[in-house]
Amino acid sequence: MAKYQKKLEEDIRCPLEYGLTRVLDDTEMLVQVHYVLVNPDYQGMGIAGKMIEYIKEKYKDFMYIEGMPEDKNNVPFYQKHGFSLMENGAAIQICNYDNVH
Repeated sequence: MAKYQKKLEEDIRCPLEYGLTRVLDDTEMLVQVHYVLVNPDYQGMGIAGKMIEYIKEKYKDFMYIEGMPEDKNNVPFYQKHGFSLMENGAAIQICNYDNVH
């Protein structure tokens, strides 16, 4: 875990105990922000916003930066940081809870 924590800290420039984000990219055109999490003890301090702004800067040369918020209540946070709702977009998912051991 230590080597992964070090990599995460380097990637998001934020100590893991404060927040965590998961971002996947295709190396050229599309970036997907899967989640932005902040330790409840540190919420309201701008940490999530700083992580989003770092992601936007890191991937500024990509054509698309997409977010995938699981909760519609989080959409205004992303809009505050420049994201817009995708026209005709919808989140999709398959849950394989029975196959997880």
